[in-house]
Amino acid sequence: MIADREPKAAGHIVTIDVVERYRRKGVGKALMEAVEAWAARGGLRLIYLEAAESNASAQAFYEARGYEKLETIENYYADGEAAWVMVKRLRR
Repeated sequence: MIADREPKAAGHIVTIDVVERYRRKGVGKALMEAVEAWAARGGLRLIYLEAAESNASAQAFYEARGYEKLETIENYYADGEAAWVMVKRLRR
């Protein structure tokens, strides 16, 4: 998991990667909970990430955590694929 703080009280999840044999065992959920707690402790109002347009399972994972699709960015990835920007507003 790599995340950073950006101006205007926003957090950005740059990447979250779980080794395949540990997927669907709660590791991703634990990482997301940790980064969201970090963001909330830091007084951030929202946190966002990008998910590949073709990665429906990632989108579903984030939506189940309260992230909403905001907009797409065309040609976001090196192969030309678009990405969804997904945002979650945090309680303060």
